[in-house]
Amino acid sequence: MQYPIFNTFINRIKSDLTKKNIVPEEFSIWQDDTINATGLELKIDLSKVSPFMRDITINFDWDMFREISMAKQLPDMKKHPLLSVKKSMSKASLAPSMDVEVTWNMQEDAIIRGRSLNGNNWRLDLASSWMEQINQHINETMPADFIITRWHIEIDGDTKGRYLSAMSLISYFQFTLTQQDSLNDILEFISKKLQLILVRSNRIIQIAEGAAKTVAA
Repeated sequence: MQYPIFNTFINRIKSDLTKKNIVPEEFSIWQDDTINATGLELKIDLSKVSPFMRDITINFDWDMFREISMAKQLPDMKKHPLLSVKKSMSKASLAPSMDVEVTWNMQEDAIIRGRSLNGNNWRLDLASSWMEQINQHINETMPADFIITRWHIEIDGDTKGRYLSAMSLISYFQFTLTQQDSLNDILEFISKKLQLILVRSNRIIQIAEGAAKTVAA
């Protein structure tokens, strides 16, 4: 299945990252015709930026119905390949929007390095305190268009007690693409949203570092 509009989004994102001298560790495009969907996944290494972060992954999700709706909205798209699909599909009224998932993968063991406290679960307790400190600042950092932010953690154990083996902060948000009158306007809008994600990511890094110092004090 062809997604020429979404492909222009991908090209703009790639160009914007290049201009910012950001080289993604991964930049992969996926497509699943069984669910009429496509998307872009990119991963940026943060280990050299902060001792408390591994990387950030950003997923941009799209589908056939949004592509069709976008093609109907924009001028000069009458020859879009998906407008010739079955009428039941081409009549889709879904408003075009981009779903984005942003995941900050933490260095879950960074806060315990060089430390040894009493108790079987002191490593887990430190990590929990770290997450609580980060949570206190999340609301002031995430804008209203971030629909939900949650933690994903994995807990393991050894002879010394329980500890976190994985620790990620995940945010989901959506931005609509109905206010733009041209493809160029939409591309500019996507560039601004990507910039917002990167700015918020820098803030998350600062919060994680500040929270770690507070817990370690």
